[in-house]
Amino acid sequence: MARVDNNDYIDWLNQRAMRGRSFFTKDDFEGAFGNITGGSRAVALSRLVEGRWIVSPWQNFYVIVPIQYKLKGEVPPSYYIDELMQFLGRKYYVSLLTAAGLHGAGHQRAMSFFVTVDGAPLRNAVRSGTKLLMFQKKDIDLRFTKEARTESGYMNVSSPLMTALDLVQDERKVGGLSRVAEVLYELMEVVKFDDQSLSLMKCYPPAIIQRLGYILTLLEYESMADELYELCKGCGMKFRRTALKASKPTEVSMGVDDRWKVIINQEIDIDEI
Repeated sequence: MARVDNNDYIDWLNQRAMRGRSFFTKDDFEGAFGNITGGSRAVALSRLVEGRWIVSPWQNFYVIVPIQYKLKGEVPPSYYIDELMQFLGRKYYVSLLTAAGLHGAGHQRAMSFFVTVDGAPLRNAVRSGTKLLMFQKKDIDLRFTKEARTESGYMNVSSPLMTALDLVQDERKVGGLSRVAEVLYELMEVVKFDDQSLSLMKCYPPAIIQRLGYILTLLEYESMADELYELCKGCGMKFRRTALKASKPTEVSMGVDDRWKVIINQEIDIDEI
């Protein structure tokens, strides 16, 4: 077996980075250094991680750390998420609070990064200093996502309206309905109803549309609530009585919104919005 020192590995990384190939897999590494033992390659990768030359946000997938992140040795998920999902063979989009933050709403902390993927569920984990929160969706229609530019290329991000619908649907995952209302108050400034809106809305149960409409009314987005209602009426969407908080029981004595048929079984705190 040939003898390879650490400088050879670093030179290989630098050559890849100069050619714009900032990511590699275990198979790539094995192909480049097939003349040494598997144990030696494993030790080399471990030392490169320790030296902050690379990070491994997923098993057998590696990111060459750009110079601007070398000091901390932590690379934000936006840098590698598209390449990682290609490696995993998944459709995906950046979603929920992270998407809202990218659209200028919610002030989402960088310590969590929300991603929705198709296929079997992926586990949540702390990767390179950031908590990757993975949410599963059976079918993902990328027509309703936007490409956002990143330092390394692009990533798929849910459109503002898709983000709003996801927030209402997954309110328990983002801190509850009051948190959703707080984010929607800012997010709705950039939501536009267009030719695709109706097709997107049909991907969600009517109950989600009803809850969104009720929250918009509560936030005094009357014109947008009216527009949403007309879209629903125009496509023949049927409203049935539905709880505002799906996980809480309802009682006969609870109020019901006349337009949206939402049973108000949860108070939404909007005093500080």
